[in-house]
Amino acid sequence: MKTVFFLLPLLVFLATGPSEEAESATIDCPGGIVSSGDSRVDLLVKCGEPDAKESHDEEIIDRLDDGTRRKLFVTVEEWTYNFGPAQFMRIVTLKNGKVASIRAGNYGYGKETKPNPRECSEQIVSIGDSKSDVLAKCGDPAWKDTRQEEFKERLDSGLVRNVFVTVDEWTYNLGPNRFVRILTFRNGKLVDIKPGGYGTSTK
Repeated sequence: MKTVFFLLPLLVFLATGPSEEAESATIDCPGGIVSSGDSRVDLLVKCGEPDAKESHDEEIIDRLDDGTRRKLFVTVEEWTYNFGPAQFMRIVTLKNGKVASIRAGNYGYGKETKPNPRECSEQIVSIGDSKSDVLAKCGDPAWKDTRQEEFKERLDSGLVRNVFVTVDEWTYNLGPNRFVRILTFRNGKLVDIKPGGYGTSTK
């Protein structure tokens, strides 16, 4: 008697949690649900003041027809809400006072316990982290500097638009036996980590 073996494919389903940049249509706050298109006032009434707030301006040139162009200025804000270490932070992007998008960040942090700045290093923070991510991992820096930069960006249509970037430099003092860490953000995103001189005693 001939025996026939059937090989059944093994299907493996991997369940993963939301990524750091996962998009979400809503944010559920103590005062109610906020969705894309809602106003800044709706966000404030339902969710309260954010734990962190960033803003920058963008200039957009809109071609209406062959001979007419319109210049638009858009204020872009990022509001970050920290719901504690058991939940992902929520980052709400507003454009000219309206909710444009909502996404999940890293896990939040307990507000009653501050992170130790002495532990802030390249192993803790990564390029691409938001300011809120860095605050959750490292706490407040010893020094902050902020400046505005303007540069021109050429669009596919051949038009040129001005882009305004907020540049922040945060310096973490890790003590007299270690180099300070200087973190550079552009529009709220970490783009560079570099060492400085030796730190100072924090006592």
